[in-house]
Amino acid sequence: MSINEAFSHKCIILDACCIINLFASGQMKAILEAIPKNLAVAAYVKEHEAKVIYEDNKPVQIDLHPFITARLLRLVDIESDVEANLYVNFSQVLDDGEAITGAIALNRNWAVATDDAKSMKFFQRSTSRIALVSTLDLVKYWADTKKPSKSTVQETLLQLRLRGTYEPHRTHPLKGWWQQYQ
Repeated sequence: MSINEAFSHKCIILDACCIINLFASGQMKAILEAIPKNLAVAAYVKEHEAKVIYEDNKPVQIDLHPFITARLLRLVDIESDVEANLYVNFSQVLDDGEAITGAIALNRNWAVATDDAKSMKFFQRSTSRIALVSTLDLVKYWADTKKPSKSTVQETLLQLRLRGTYEPHRTHPLKGWWQQYQ
């Protein structure tokens, strides 16, 4: 995973877990604004998978409309037989949202932002053409480039953990960076 590798692509398509985590962080707008690439989400992911986060055990609806309206996030769908066939093949192993996201990314030569370990392993094993980044890569890029206060970064990571139930895997390359804010 490399943010620079992802930035070599025209667009980064975010899967459901990444959308959920960014929304949960409370800084989604600022993070999306910091990324110097086009960002997209599959319509299926928006409609069926990235629906809610939980705050104090109560569901909070994820509303992507403001990000789409502000052109920070583009809504995309399968547009060709090639993408449809890739989706069918990928869906033999992955959930629908990850399969659609991967099919679009592979066909259009886009990068994928995901935190799903199964998807990352599948894409790394089956195709080297999909650059992968995680939510934490995007959050760190925002923190490094926009220089929010330490307390803002701490609160963002806390919200990511509490509302997004995100915790980087012990082998995640940015686990040490995460820990310095705990």
